[in-house]
Amino acid sequence: MNKPTRTVVSDTSNTGTNTEAKTPRGRAYKGQPKTSGPKTPVNSEGLTAKQEAFCMAILDGKGFSDAYREAYDAANMSAASIHQEAYKLGTHPKIAQRLERAEREKQAEQRMQRLSRAERVVQKLEQIALRDGDTDGTQVRALELLGKTLGLFVDRVETEDKTQRDAASIRSELEARLNRLMG
Repeated sequence: MNKPTRTVVSDTSNTGTNTEAKTPRGRAYKGQPKTSGPKTPVNSEGLTAKQEAFCMAILDGKGFSDAYREAYDAANMSAASIHQEAYKLGTHPKIAQRLERAEREKQAEQRMQRLSRAERVVQKLEQIALRDGDTDGTQVRALELLGKTLGLFVDRVETEDKTQRDAASIRSELEARLNRLMG
């Protein structure tokens, strides 16, 4: 028995101005990511090159939409579509994890820099305070600042309560203070 053969005829003429790509079912779509090859992970978090570029743009201080425009082809997309796709990408678990890890690393680096600066300041104050020669105001001030840094001097501010009180309560408070002072 002979099987019928099927002939597929393709119209390759460019009669229209619609240059959008077609899905396998024939529907047009816009704003797809730039295609530069297979979507293979390029880093240890399993992100593609474009996802990593998106993360790097955000870490450089760009907003999600601007980072999306930088990492993906968004020329034919509306601002609302870009915003929506950028939000989806930003909430992707792998990308969110990458951004959180980078933020923690950045905060740890900033803490280390602050500690390093504090150590340098204390070392310089020690050098000034302990240098040989005549004692001058600079050395005294350096010692004072070192003492404050180490918590040797505590500034106390006493406030006076000016609420209305009767004579009996004032008298009992004064007697209590005198008894504490006298021992």
